[in-house]
Amino acid sequence: METGKNRHIDPSVFSKANFDNLTTDEKIETFVQSYRVPQKKSKAEALELLRSKLDQQSIEKPTRSLRIYWSAAASVALIALLTTVYFYTASSSQIIAGKGQHLEYSLPDGSEVTVNADSKLSFSKSGFSEKRSLKLEGEAYFSVMKGNSFVVETKLGTVEVLGTTLNVYARDNGLSVSCLTGKVKITANGQTVIIEPGEKAELVDGTLKKITNISTDQMAGWRSGEFHFDNITLISIFEEIERQFDVKITTKGLENRFYTGGFTNKNLTEALEMVCLPMQLDYEIKNGNKIRIEPKTK
Repeated sequence: METGKNRHIDPSVFSKANFDNLTTDEKIETFVQSYRVPQKKSKAEALELLRSKLDQQSIEKPTRSLRIYWSAAASVALIALLTTVYFYTASSSQIIAGKGQHLEYSLPDGSEVTVNADSKLSFSKSGFSEKRSLKLEGEAYFSVMKGNSFVVETKLGTVEVLGTTLNVYARDNGLSVSCLTGKVKITANGQTVIIEPGEKAELVDGTLKKITNISTDQMAGWRSGEFHFDNITLISIFEEIERQFDVKITTKGLENRFYTGGFTNKNLTEALEMVCLPMQLDYEIKNGNKIRIEPKTK
């Protein structure tokens, strides 16, 4: 079967008589061949190709019946087009979790990953088992099958493991890697740290630090909806609440204030109470998804 080429089809095939004589499979095959997308076409180029073909094959003063057949033809062609684009881009993959979402995914090598809210994981499916490399924006938990090197690249540093379970947090406000089993090597700003179970590495003010005696139960508690924090800025806490509940939070007078504690993502009001009450904060929820938080007035 030919690929990567566009075939021209005689517009007369769309006459009502000829169209009726085709079987369903023949109709579909006709449009698939007519609107096949070249392998190197982008999705935008493919859509433009479809539009141009429809323009080229339009017929002056079409009858009502012919207009209906053209509409059906365009629908079938669009389905074939999008399906073709999907298969041509199937060698690469992106896992995108929106706000309020946690996504679980099995990687081609059998490793498992859970992607936290407002996070994106990208990798190439082609040859993944030989070169296990991914790019992460946000936070994800990995259960890595033993084998050759498994690398997670972030904007702030690179994480390398051989076979382990770990949690990687890589957002604008910092890089933090926790090891639950096995060993993990982290490289950032020209510094390298190796951590073992119960340890984590954090990039703080450009310095990569190792922190020991961490509860492994809390390292990736977010997977079960539990979030634990140790001396973290309140601004960062409320950013996490925004991600978990898909809300918008505005704050006042909370700069340079830190929080130790946690919340769950089961109920928004309960989460706010768990943070605001011990910190002497007032909060107001408007329209269900807009929240104002500020210190209590005396």
